[in-house]
Amino acid sequence: MFDLTDKVIVVTGGGAGIGKAISCAVASLGAAAVIADKNIAAADTLVRELSGLNLKAKAVETDVSKSGDVEKMLNIVVKEFGRLDVIVNNAGILGDAEILDISDEVWRRFMSVDLDGVFYCCREAVRIMKKQGYGRIISIASAGGKYGFPFAGVHYCAAKGAIMALTRQLAAQVCKYGIQVNAVAPGTTQTEMVKHRSQETLNFIYSRIPVGRLGKPEETAAAVVFLASDAAGFITGETVDVNGGMYMD
Repeated sequence: MFDLTDKVIVVTGGGAGIGKAISCAVASLGAAAVIADKNIAAADTLVRELSGLNLKAKAVETDVSKSGDVEKMLNIVVKEFGRLDVIVNNAGILGDAEILDISDEVWRRFMSVDLDGVFYCCREAVRIMKKQGYGRIISIASAGGKYGFPFAGVHYCAAKGAIMALTRQLAAQVCKYGIQVNAVAPGTTQTEMVKHRSQETLNFIYSRIPVGRLGKPEETAAAVVFLASDAAGFITGETVDVNGGMYMD
């Protein structure tokens, strides 16, 4: 049911954290994992690891905040593999800040990576997928985009909330082309990105999670695998929450 054999799947920011878990998961299920990452050293290292397991993977240096980089990366994918089945918009940056501490430059940086990058990837993916008559677009949002945290930055939460709105509207526009668009909204997940948070903040987070722990990158990856698979053929425009029961609608 979750077989991804011979699918071509791009994972932006796929060299570390949740992105790495997604890259490993899709490759282990038979896909060619294209790891599009600004940190090409991390992407290359992961490709070597996956290749050593006889799994298919390719690294492409990509800064998703630059539309030209995104276009170039997807052109490389189509030229080498002949198509694009799934793109996972995972690349992003995390920040906690009070609004008065967010400069114009910091705000713009977060929007350019966390939101503009998703838009650029969606736009270029639709160009390709429309011709194919098939495609899956999956974006990584955040629980912070749905609900307020007392410590989370408005720049980060605004971008993640916008991703969910983009997902709904894009799904409505492109379903006629055979393209499905969904998002996954993880709660706080055990990655390098959360290590800067204070113990006080982490204790507060733990107190809000019924299962009593942070998420694992592999748990978000499992939701992505489901949405990328044939099992999710009747799902579009949705955001799947992976947050240990932190918020229940």
